[in-house]
Amino acid sequence: MVKNILNSIINPHDIHHLTPEELIQLAQECRERIIEVTSRTGGHLASSLGSIEITIALFKLFDFRSDRIIWDVGHQAYAHKILTGRNKQFETLTQKGGIKKFLSPKESPYDHFGAGHASTSLSAALGMAVGRDHNQQNHHVIAVIGDGSLTGGLAFEALNHNGYLGKNMIMILSDNGMSIDPNVGALSKLIIRVTSSKPYNRLRDEAWDLAGKIPFSEVIRAGIFRLNASIKTFIMPSMLFEQLGWRYFGPVDGHSIPDLLEILSHVKNLKGPIVIHALTQKGKGYSFAENDSNKYHGVAPFVPESGEFIKKQSVNPKEKSYTQIFGDKLEELMDQDPTVIGISPAMLSGSGMLHLFEKYPDRIFDVGIAEGHCVTFAAGMATTHLKPFAAVYSTFLQRAVDHVLHDVAIQKLPVRFMIDRAGLVGADGPTHQGVFDLTYLRMIPNMTIMVPKDGTELQAMIDFAYHYNDGPSAVRYPRGNTDQFDKPLIPPIQFGKAHVLEDGNDIVLFAVGTMVKTALEVSKILNERGYSVAVINARFVKPLDTEIVCQYGQMAKLLVTLEENSIQGGFGSAVLEKLSEHALCPLTLTLGVPDFFIAQGSPDQQREDSGLSVTLALDAILKKWELLPQNAKKISHPKRKKIAS
Repeated sequence: MVKNILNSIINPHDIHHLTPEELIQLAQECRERIIEVTSRTGGHLASSLGSIEITIALFKLFDFRSDRIIWDVGHQAYAHKILTGRNKQFETLTQKGGIKKFLSPKESPYDHFGAGHASTSLSAALGMAVGRDHNQQNHHVIAVIGDGSLTGGLAFEALNHNGYLGKNMIMILSDNGMSIDPNVGALSKLIIRVTSSKPYNRLRDEAWDLAGKIPFSEVIRAGIFRLNASIKTFIMPSMLFEQLGWRYFGPVDGHSIPDLLEILSHVKNLKGPIVIHALTQKGKGYSFAENDSNKYHGVAPFVPESGEFIKKQSVNPKEKSYTQIFGDKLEELMDQDPTVIGISPAMLSGSGMLHLFEKYPDRIFDVGIAEGHCVTFAAGMATTHLKPFAAVYSTFLQRAVDHVLHDVAIQKLPVRFMIDRAGLVGADGPTHQGVFDLTYLRMIPNMTIMVPKDGTELQAMIDFAYHYNDGPSAVRYPRGNTDQFDKPLIPPIQFGKAHVLEDGNDIVLFAVGTMVKTALEVSKILNERGYSVAVINARFVKPLDTEIVCQYGQMAKLLVTLEENSIQGGFGSAVLEKLSEHALCPLTLTLGVPDFFIAQGSPDQQREDSGLSVTLALDAILKKWELLPQNAKKISHPKRKKIAS
């Protein structure tokens, strides 16, 4: 019986003693373990399968009790997790209180830097290298980047900076064909500059002509063609990094442990910035992920043998995702208006626009992992009378706040921000919660912010944004499904106007987005207990419906706001500001995401943790109600004792 090596690995330095054959077996066991667990829990599959051999080779040659390793994003680091003492706990991946999808120093001392957003590794690693030298230490600092992360501007800023500083640092470029060539404009430009130069083309033409004059010319010319392609593939990356001040080594087979060990052994103690270019395959070792790495990038539970995803049983088979509703509505607008443009920072599939890229390849743009560029790119389009729709996840748009403010809002350009994955998003954890967008957008002048309560309103708000040309607008909607997407019987969307769903004057519930449903459920219980309750679907967070806020602010005994956004500076804060502006002082209660980062778990668990479940919201409202003067219990104060003179 073959010994299971993975189960014997307690710490990464246990790998130091393994033979080359055992390392290859360990890689296969890691691959099987990742597939086994993610098939049950979900998680990031394809990226982690593509980085297993790199992980093992690094653990074989370095000691990360002192050396530092920084993984870009972290969704490629599942092998790192299971080889750093978390193999037994790996089955809790994505679960509340379990192993996180991304790296976290709180989870393991081997997670030297935590990040859920891309392109951060080189900057963080350079900071660590500077700190090492300042503290007169002598350990290695290694950054592993790939899977599109090198398209981000932050990565190039760090490349440029260390090209100047010259700090000892190793960068492993895990090139799975989804980063360098198709996405990095600078590299493509370098290739064009070299291949269009006179010396290059003179040499190429002379070789071509000579080959045509000798026997077997067709075979020789075919060889020249392949050589030309090889020059572009192998020489050009070297030129890019060398010109930036980094020593380039490679390319090397990123799935050959012997090749990786050889090149790492050679460069381990070299001075200065080092690049190792490792060619990898996303989804390596699992045929379904190899054939469709995009589909198997982030997975829900699936059947390992067939690769089929396990569909959740839906109570309503007519449900549709908010993302799909946006994609369908955008297609409708693009069909009728050639000035409508779709833009996404490396999330065409996740934002519902992949099918539109196939239909309108000249009007759908994937700009790579470059949210700031996405926003300013859209701003430039807006100056030419195009109608750009920038679809960005809430957690990613926060990376481009300055661009929204400086490049769009100041100029009042009609860029339409479609903010997907807003609110609590579940298993992705604190790095991906979309609970800050109402706060960071609300502070920006000229910004219009809408939040639909269901798919029907989402369609209507997208249509409103299409026609709105007086400045930037944002529509934020959640991850998940809705069954309300084909019912036109709702009041039309009017600029800055709310929708009163229920009327009452004891307790007034102002809610936005997903919390409208919660407000209606809370209202039903309160009505059954004899309270007169109003429920207002705000629709607009900015501008607020001043008339409605003041009307109910005057009559309400208790005014409550509900939002799936940070309680600091969000919708509730906006309502309180409006009440203060008009000198209205009802008893108020703001319910939203508390002032701490929400851990991973199901969305329902996260709402419970945030106090936003129906039960907890009801309890908070009733406790606040007890503070009204007519409800407050009289407190008896002891008589003061007379002080002797």
